[in-house]
Amino acid sequence: MNRMTIWFTSDTHGYLFDTDFASREPRDQGLLGFRFPKDENTLVIDGGDTLQGSPLTCFCQQTGEPLPFAAALNDLGYDYVTLGNHDFNRGRAVLAGYLDALSARCLCANVTDAEGRLPILPWAVHTLGNGLRVGLVGVVTDWVNLWEKPEHLTGLTVSDPLPAARAAVEALRREGVDVLVGVYHGGLERDPDTGRLLSETDENIACRLCEQLPFDVLLTGHQHIAMVEKTWHGTHIVQTPANATHAVCVTMDEAGAFHSELVPARRGGAMTQAQAALRTRLERWLDAPIGTLSRAIWPGDRLDMALHGSAIADFFNAVQLWASEADVSCAALPNDPRGFDSRVTVRDVVATYVYANTLVVLKVTGAVLRAALEQCATYFDVSADGSVAVARPFLEPKEAHFNYDYFGGVEYTFDLSRPAGRRVTALTRNGKAVGPEDALTLVMCDYRATGAGDFDMYKRCPRVRQIQTEVSELIIQYIQKQGHVTIPDGHPIRVVMGEKMI
Repeated sequence: MNRMTIWFTSDTHGYLFDTDFASREPRDQGLLGFRFPKDENTLVIDGGDTLQGSPLTCFCQQTGEPLPFAAALNDLGYDYVTLGNHDFNRGRAVLAGYLDALSARCLCANVTDAEGRLPILPWAVHTLGNGLRVGLVGVVTDWVNLWEKPEHLTGLTVSDPLPAARAAVEALRREGVDVLVGVYHGGLERDPDTGRLLSETDENIACRLCEQLPFDVLLTGHQHIAMVEKTWHGTHIVQTPANATHAVCVTMDEAGAFHSELVPARRGGAMTQAQAALRTRLERWLDAPIGTLSRAIWPGDRLDMALHGSAIADFFNAVQLWASEADVSCAALPNDPRGFDSRVTVRDVVATYVYANTLVVLKVTGAVLRAALEQCATYFDVSADGSVAVARPFLEPKEAHFNYDYFGGVEYTFDLSRPAGRRVTALTRNGKAVGPEDALTLVMCDYRATGAGDFDMYKRCPRVRQIQTEVSELIIQYIQKQGHVTIPDGHPIRVVMGEKMI
């Protein structure tokens, strides 16, 4: 007999239905594929990143449909949520509407609202039916301040999560609780099995939270790593994969020991009448044709695309150059892009460019551009026998292929026989070498313009302009305006190993 059960989801990213949106085929996925058996000793908790990240969220943004996630969480019996970094992406009004509609209480100790409009609490005490007093604290990575548009944070303060969590824990101690549960939208900076350092930044500080605060359980997110039955410094740690493929069930037995397991979503989850009608409208929108390409462009192996170029990334760069009139463009691919059929539908666009990004044009020098290319070249790890693989920082602590950028408007060569930091051996524009002092305009997504992904060279570059239309919408506009788009052969990148092409 368990004394307590916690059902935990995180990073569901707008995946409500049993679909990955790339096709109509049902999958074991989506919030509606979960059912949480509840009694008076059970809590259902979400770790954030609920409002952004899927074609459904894009549909709601572009059509004005109300977000359906609060209603879904209410139907599933959620008790508590915290905020994820992507929950700020649609702005304060959308976030407020979501929180106001939730039956669950939002706990986020390091987010404060100067106007007092957002219903956010730092902590809560929940007394179970058996009398067990559970103290709960929520926090989110403060890298929100780095990534988010400033206007979305007006009146909000996102502070360092560690001191905020510490203050909340001290308050809970004064309340007298039996069990302390942390809900952290952030990940682990160390491998819980080996202790190996995974990240030297403070984006993810779950291990530090466990070392400095007496949590019995820490529910983590953000990194999208399936993690159960792990401990750090005596704290039981779990994490879910992304996109509502699995939940985690944590139990506390009669002896006070914690156990956890991954529980998959099931296809064919029951829908309300309103949800079924929404699904019908969504599928109709996704299947709407918008134009044609001269050929279909599908993703290949990630390493192969990075080495030899990607027609999808080149297409993104063509759109960004068209929309911005910049000299140069850089664009990344999501970890799992869908690709484009020759007859393009909205589904192709929003399932291939999955982010809610807008564009920023920076004024850069040739030296800055070369430094950015050198950072991209760190994607490749070269073994002693000359074999090439994806470098560990792009795979751990989570897959981050989206931090490898493809460039358009320039031609460039990487020589992988050279050490990282000295791999760019050619950089030209219109057949002319780009010198270190040459001034250029460079368009990129707003995420990259913050320097995210170890592109610190962009942080001090002047901003020429911002384009507030989301990139997915720009892609749709570009195709609709062109009607038929010619996809060229060849790519601007060339990768060699000494004198030999790879």
